[in-house]
Amino acid sequence: MVVASDVDFEQFRTLLLPDAPEALQRLVFDQLLPQPGGYMLDASDTDGVDALGLPITYALAEEDRALAAPGVELAARVGVEPILVPGSHEALLTHPDEVAKALLAG
Repeated sequence: MVVASDVDFEQFRTLLLPDAPEALQRLVFDQLLPQPGGYMLDASDTDGVDALGLPITYALAEEDRALAAPGVELAARVGVEPILVPGSHEALLTHPDEVAKALLAG
């Protein structure tokens, strides 16, 4: 099982936040806490988010290389087309306005 503590700074910098200045990369990396990675890979035994009856928007960062599966596939699991936003895995930090617009437009 993958945990956040298994990711070193170089992996974090190149996979999760390559489009940010090093100072931001270090700031975010230093805040990481160990967490189990199984929830990203194993099926949950609960109803899906689509069962809540709420609108679903999936914002997919165009340069995200750190997902467990292709973003289009993950969005399809809940029956939606992703809305593409610029940036990498941490687009909320590097392109917050574009992410917010995508979520509000969805």
